[in-house]
Amino acid sequence: MSRTARWEVGSSFPLWSGNGSGWVDAPQPLRLYGSGRQALAALLRFGERTYGWTRVHLPAYYCPPVARAVSEILPVSRYDTGPESPAVRPDPGPTEVVLSVSYFGGSPVTPVQPGAGLIVDATHDPLAPWLTELRPDYVVAGLRKTLPLPDGGAVWSPQGHSLPPKAALTRTHLATVARILSAMAMKASYLAGVGDDAEKERYLAAYASGEEGLGDPGISGASDYTRHLLRLLPVHDLRRRRQRNARTLADALGELPGVEVRRYPYGVVLVVESARRRAEVKSGLITERIYPAVLWPMDGQDAPERLHAYSERMLLLHSDFRWRSRDMKRVAAVVRAQLIGTRDTVVDDIRAVDPGLPGMRRPAPTRAATAGPEGVAC
Repeated sequence: MSRTARWEVGSSFPLWSGNGSGWVDAPQPLRLYGSGRQALAALLRFGERTYGWTRVHLPAYYCPPVARAVSEILPVSRYDTGPESPAVRPDPGPTEVVLSVSYFGGSPVTPVQPGAGLIVDATHDPLAPWLTELRPDYVVAGLRKTLPLPDGGAVWSPQGHSLPPKAALTRTHLATVARILSAMAMKASYLAGVGDDAEKERYLAAYASGEEGLGDPGISGASDYTRHLLRLLPVHDLRRRRQRNARTLADALGELPGVEVRRYPYGVVLVVESARRRAEVKSGLITERIYPAVLWPMDGQDAPERLHAYSERMLLLHSDFRWRSRDMKRVAAVVRAQLIGTRDTVVDDIRAVDPGLPGMRRPAPTRAATAGPEGVAC
């Protein structure tokens, strides 16, 4: 059994251990739910009962499972906006609420007129400073996209509005959290060099089961473990490290033929010239244990063609606190080799970045292509 630490970039968080100051400046009051999707559902149901919301306006480019869940609560209208695209600002009626999305941590689109309220989905950067300036009626955020948590979604109101009621931790959700925590612990062990790829199959299966559980339509409070970690995680330091890594990665990527490189607070997005070429690049990265995300697959969604095309051409490269500058440079070397170099070139480039690293040729994990971040529920 090998005890050599395994290198990879992307995919779900392993179990975290450490200490810090916690989210000391978290908005107050703050409601914590089992996931970002549950947080949004709780808010929409509350708004329907309390404020008489009759419809929600969603961006055409949005996580499909979340959009479907929303449509089961209120009638939905879609407005034409997405990442890096001309925005059509929503124009809600007086009893209609708008959900605007912060794509990869960027500033969201605002409605033409207030309507019944503005909700911002800040999942990709819940600590974004522009939230204070924008002052939407409500903010919702899934917390486990940027923090090593097994569950957790939040709702708060920069305007000081009433919040949805607290939710009890349900047994169903607790069982889901147990599966995800097991997966996180198994992954941490695997990355430390314990076991073989059969161990990876097991923790990927546990993750998949947990993600399926998070899709349950019920609403639960967040787990005690997540609440505990939010008192310990150095959230602002982790955010700074993610942004610093994104700068390093974007700088190391430089200009690439047939690819637009776009740096965001959440990571670095590659927009490849065609869907076919995107598939080739993605496959090559997975072979090197770099797991990019597709946010979001838009198959079957009623959205403008340019947004479907964007979905088919984009890849998100993660840059969070798990990695150092040399890891980002290694990722950049692999990407550049996929697009402009040879395999010998990338091995030389990587060893120059990080002398003593093992050679790059290794078998691809058998389920990695489907178990990377693109498979994580949003």
